[in-house]
Amino acid sequence: MKPYTTINQAIQNSLEHFKNTKLFFAKTSNKEFQGSTLGEVYTKAENLGLALMELGLQPQDKVGLMADNRVEWAIADMSVLINGAVDVPRGSDSTAQEIQYILEHSESKICFVEHEKLFQSLSSIRSKTQVTTWIILDPSYKPKEENVFNISDLILKGESLRKENLSKLHSRMNSTKPDDLFTIIYTSGTTGLPKGVMLTHQNMVYNMTEVPGMVGLKEKDRALSILPVWHIFERAIDYSMMVAGCAIYYTNIRDLRDDFQKVKPTFMASAPRLWENLYMGIKQKVDKSSDIQKKIFETAYEICKAWKDGVDYLAGNRLLQVEEDLISKGKNTAISLANSINLFIPSQIADKIVFKKIRDVLGGELRGTISGGGALPSHVDEFFNVIGIPVYEGYGMTECAPIIAVRTVGRVIQGSVGFPPKGTDVQILDDKGNSVSKGKMGVIHARGPQVMKGYYKNPEATSKALNNGWMNTGDLGFFSTNGTLSVRGRVKDTIVLLGGENIEPVPIENIITEHPYINQIIVVGQDQKNLTALIWPDYARMIEAGLKVKEGEDLNSNKELRTEFMNIIKKSVSSENGFKSFEKIADFRFLPKALEVGDELTNLFKMKRNVIMDKYDKLIKSMY
Repeated sequence: MKPYTTINQAIQNSLEHFKNTKLFFAKTSNKEFQGSTLGEVYTKAENLGLALMELGLQPQDKVGLMADNRVEWAIADMSVLINGAVDVPRGSDSTAQEIQYILEHSESKICFVEHEKLFQSLSSIRSKTQVTTWIILDPSYKPKEENVFNISDLILKGESLRKENLSKLHSRMNSTKPDDLFTIIYTSGTTGLPKGVMLTHQNMVYNMTEVPGMVGLKEKDRALSILPVWHIFERAIDYSMMVAGCAIYYTNIRDLRDDFQKVKPTFMASAPRLWENLYMGIKQKVDKSSDIQKKIFETAYEICKAWKDGVDYLAGNRLLQVEEDLISKGKNTAISLANSINLFIPSQIADKIVFKKIRDVLGGELRGTISGGGALPSHVDEFFNVIGIPVYEGYGMTECAPIIAVRTVGRVIQGSVGFPPKGTDVQILDDKGNSVSKGKMGVIHARGPQVMKGYYKNPEATSKALNNGWMNTGDLGFFSTNGTLSVRGRVKDTIVLLGGENIEPVPIENIITEHPYINQIIVVGQDQKNLTALIWPDYARMIEAGLKVKEGEDLNSNKELRTEFMNIIKKSVSSENGFKSFEKIADFRFLPKALEVGDELTNLFKMKRNVIMDKYDKLIKSMY
């Protein structure tokens, strides 16, 4: 395939090779997949692009795209890119207030919306934005208001404009430059206001050219699309698959088990939560089995793990934060060599008897999966690698479109997020800004063609994040002795759940502490399924209100008080107050003492989150 420097050029290259190949698969009413060729999707995108041009869309204009995974999303996205314009995506689960801010801040004048339900939920904010044209992606929707269109009607309208305006549309497409924006993705800021990450065609093209080879993506691969497509992670995967001639099947979590069998995916991208859920399902099934079946499973796992550990050690695929001494290295090499030889045949038999059946449940052809959007639990990571499904865990952020590092084929080193792609520089800096040696912890900084242009209309935030092309990730990590990157925490406050949702705890904490009974609260949940919290109550206010409590007692054993506080939390962190379902608090614990300046708090009364989480690790773990 010819080299390309913009997403538009990449699509044109792909059309030369895969125009008549079915690459986009959507569900019909009877839940069967129906495919569309790249050529069919692209022609619809051209027609829609012509209609958008007729409606006044100009190159580098901003277009809202508030929708979920579906073929129409790809059509809408392409139509904007062909025009040289910039889409501003978000999921349909976003609140009206959030969408209002994004549309206002981005100055979007056209907005795509998933369906009528979402469109109607925006009725209170539509007049407060600059949007003059609304387009519903659901083909069954019949427009009832002025300046509201159905995507299918606009595609038909565009078809009538092809003869007259297609050359003008192609001129726009071909005039797009590598440094032009293709999207602005809003991520939450520490103040609660989202920041618009400006990504260029060059940013995405770098990911599309470097990452597929690292994770072994091949022509004719099949993948289930389940992560929100507006997330940069899923979007980068979808673009990469399209240009490589791979098929994308749009599904959802409800149909996932059946779709593994229908599609038999060869490759997949997902957040850690999916793999943890699959692991728990398998574990529960094993736990319910007979003692003999349990023993067979456990023995098979021990054999395959020992064999794999031996092979990985000999291949250098083992995480080492510091160099081993010669005696230890010699001993481990001898054991690993023996295991790799003696356990080869037993491991093959164990795999065929036990683990092939598990792989068959997932379609039987899954060659590997890329996991991102949060840290994969170590036991889940180990499990899937042992049973023969390599996990190419990656690390990145929206500001890097998203890749910073990823495990590669043949170099799956557990405990790490792999290697930076060719052309990416990563350095670990200490508190003084000095580079640290291998094995030493520090803040991760990245530089390369994927680093964003900046935050839209926010030079202050841009200057804090970028310095001479280096992106301060705000994450803590280190380089191992074999050059792999490991991430061990976050300097910034953002919490990333197992599902990949990015949550800013400060707005949640602020609204809960508005209640007189609550003096201090810290929201936690990094790499967990949901949020929980640690609370220090206001004893004086509670006693004043007639609650029978006294300082020093274990409030966690007071069921009535716990119920009272849980109701307070639920009422505060609600959809009525603008919070999403995954931002709600699932559980909490009372702290044994107040957070104090010089210990858990800075002199400015800011929480030292890492200190608090380390100090109350057992209390936090009791909630999970």
